[in-house]
Amino acid sequence: MPTVAERTAPRRIALVVTNATVITLDADRRVLERGAVAIDDGKILAVDTAEAVAAEYLGDEVIDCGGKAVLPGLIDAHGHGGHALMKTIGVDSLSWWMRIATRAYFEHTSAEYWRADAALAAMERIRFGVTTGVSVLGSQPRSDVPEMGNAHAEAYAASGMRLVLGVGPAGQPWPRETRWWDNGIQRSHTVGLEEMMAGAEATVGRWHGGADGRVRVYVTPYTMVPSLSPSGPLPPDQTTTLTPSDRLQSELVRDLARRHGTRIHTDAFGGMIRLAHEQDPNALLGPDVHFQHGFGLSPDEVAILAETGTAVTHGPGVVVGALRGRCPVPELMDAGVPVAITTDGCAPMSSFDLFAAMRQAQTLTQLQLRDVYLLPPGTLLESVTVQAARALGWADEIGSLEPGKAADLIVVDTRQAHLWPVHMPVQDLVYKAGGQDVETTVVGGRVLMRDRRVLTMDADAVLAEAAEEAALIRERGGLDRFVTPPAWGVTRQRFTSPVPFEE
Repeated sequence: MPTVAERTAPRRIALVVTNATVITLDADRRVLERGAVAIDDGKILAVDTAEAVAAEYLGDEVIDCGGKAVLPGLIDAHGHGGHALMKTIGVDSLSWWMRIATRAYFEHTSAEYWRADAALAAMERIRFGVTTGVSVLGSQPRSDVPEMGNAHAEAYAASGMRLVLGVGPAGQPWPRETRWWDNGIQRSHTVGLEEMMAGAEATVGRWHGGADGRVRVYVTPYTMVPSLSPSGPLPPDQTTTLTPSDRLQSELVRDLARRHGTRIHTDAFGGMIRLAHEQDPNALLGPDVHFQHGFGLSPDEVAILAETGTAVTHGPGVVVGALRGRCPVPELMDAGVPVAITTDGCAPMSSFDLFAAMRQAQTLTQLQLRDVYLLPPGTLLESVTVQAARALGWADEIGSLEPGKAADLIVVDTRQAHLWPVHMPVQDLVYKAGGQDVETTVVGGRVLMRDRRVLTMDADAVLAEAAEEAALIRERGGLDRFVTPPAWGVTRQRFTSPVPFEE
């Protein structure tokens, strides 16, 4: 029989994060000035004052935050694989950038490229406090060679973070010839919609629920309605009729997601939602779907999204898209639609820094609607934590610091000149912090980064492999012509000759 001392002794557990300003994002949105989080077996046991947690638990490992901020790991609900090694290539020619990237991905990549890209992207995300990230395999998703998706997922899984890998059919026309590199030899084949779906299914079957549940694979067609322009909102006279190929894509996507118990992610713009809702029995709308962009959504489409429970993710850094229309973020939120702010990272000009994305979203919305009070800081922080978890259908495990949820959290070093003194923790972080201020990243109770050093990856090896693969794709794709010197002393970019791009 245990003694009185034994009965009152603190329980030994794996990890205690203590002496922090804890921003819980729980149902009551508690902010604990001197709080602590108790963690064992990858789960959160308690979130309380430091004194209360110390009375109940003794950590095998203790992270004393010294008053720094602790909050849930950030969730980037839309980003792209491939982009980490492309970075700014082609950024000075935005009219051509999508074609530059798509050609590179569909002609000049290898499994090794996708592995190196994933490792570099995962390291960047971990350092920026992103514990869960979506990675669509390419600009238009590349699913015809399953080895590419496998390599990408393997690298993310090895990093320790959570991944939603997006694979699915690329945009029309179908069929198309695609190429890839294998042991120094360029190979090719011709694939149609069915072959793309088969490749996607192979990756879903191999990786959905993999890495102890940290990896999920969502079926990700390039756009919701493939016969329409994928570049922005469409007027009513261009959104009148679905084609048979539109209906076939949604039917096959729905069938694949249903058979494997997974979800759907895609791009969509104004005009597509109404058309799909009215004419497609398998419309890619519903509580198992989140789509990116949403520029140009009409009021009736906002109502459709609220009615169907479809989630929207908004990447404010997409300059070209934002110039063509507005994503009605406040209206969507007011209608009850889950909305996540995303980086859409990390090329040609963005990064995986969700702190920067939050501020971009606020500034863009306030300027568009001329209302400085829109998207206050608390709402912005929700959009990269609890609301992003809702959008991904993962809110039962991640997005907030609550007992029973996965122990995904970050420590932000607020003891720096640009963040100190901390008067209002949420406002200070949203307005002043950046990804480089994240000091510690924890996923599932495992410390992935401590004192800005990623523990799960060899940084030098990751950088070396990334440089090697980036050099290869520049050589194979002839991309040096899109690596241009900066324009100096002018207020508007000028071109003296056509962009050297062959169709």
